[in-house]
Amino acid sequence: MTLRHACRLCPYTEASSTPLIFQSILKKEVVNALHTVPSAISDDPTLPRSHKVECESCRNNEAVFFQSDNSDVRSDSLALIFVCCNCDHKWVG
Repeated sequence: MTLRHACRLCPYTEASSTPLIFQSILKKEVVNALHTVPSAISDDPTLPRSHKVECESCRNNEAVFFQSDNSDVRSDSLALIFVCCNCDHKWVG
C-alpha cells in the first residue's frame, strides 16, 4: 500500500515521494512575540525589576524583565523582554 495524493475536485491522483502527510514548523521571533505580552505584566511583583534601562517611549528608567524562549534555531541565547513600569512600552534587550 502506498501513500497517494488526490485532488478533491477531479479524479487526478499521484504517488507520494515521501511518507510524510503533514509537517508543521513553528518559528517564533521574539520581536514578533511582543504583542503577546500583556500590558499589566509591569504590575507583577514576582518579576525582577531593573533601574538601569531607559524606556525609548517615555524615558523612564524602571522596567520589569523576563526571558523569552526564542525557538529560532539560529540563536542559542534567550532574549530579555523589558516592559516599562510607567507606559507599558515593550522592547527586546
